[in-house]
Amino acid sequence: MTVPADKPIIIVTGAGSGMGRAIAQVLLAQGLPILLAGRRRERLDETVAGAANQDLARVAVGDLGSPAGADALLDAVCGCRVSALVASAGGQGDFIRPGAGAAAAETAWLAALRMNLFTAVLPIEAVLSRIIDGGRIILIGSTAGIDGQGGPYATAKAALAGYGRDLARRVGGRGITVNTLAPGFISDTDFFEAGGFGPVNSLIDAAARQTLLGQVGRCDDVVAAVDWLLGPGGRWVTGQTISVNGGTIMVQ
Repeated sequence: MTVPADKPIIIVTGAGSGMGRAIAQVLLAQGLPILLAGRRRERLDETVAGAANQDLARVAVGDLGSPAGADALLDAVCGCRVSALVASAGGQGDFIRPGAGAAAAETAWLAALRMNLFTAVLPIEAVLSRIIDGGRIILIGSTAGIDGQGGPYATAKAALAGYGRDLARRVGGRGITVNTLAPGFISDTDFFEAGGFGPVNSLIDAAARQTLLGQVGRCDDVVAAVDWLLGPGGRWVTGQTISVNGGTIMVQ
């Protein structure tokens, strides 16, 4: 990384795919130094390879849902100051089948919490002292966390928004803003295929009908919201959950 040691970095977790990848690549294109974090080195390298200003990127590999992975992220910061953290790591996990029993429920719920809540909480708490006064923290939640559709995943995303509000209270005195974005159906990710829902194309029409605008979202829509919150326009916005979903919840 050729960034001067005194220049703050931006951390993007879940940067190996989907929205995290899109966010990291746009920020790199803007000439900002980025620390990309995720579980799979090859996916992070692909993100960097597809971005401009590759010399401004470094990667941190680890399971951010574990204390060891969060501490490894702190080590990767290498004493740099952090101007912003975008917590995009997450995944669908498993649904609970009716009558599956307590043991299966425990497994599914703990997995969803670790994948969608702990992957934000643990890294943020690990690097919080490195975030500069006036910095920005953005959590990537989900519309599911508002409307409750999605089993353990939905509850984990609702908890993520609750954590964001609590964190905003804790760090507001330092001028740090904390907000949660709640995207709806984003078509250009592998989220739904990875979750076993089938090819994205078979879901798009149905998802579009559930919005006021009659269309699904793209990663660019989420990136634009992130860009706004990181920029001057987001200076006085904190403790909020901001839906980026084409009006999905109003239709339901």
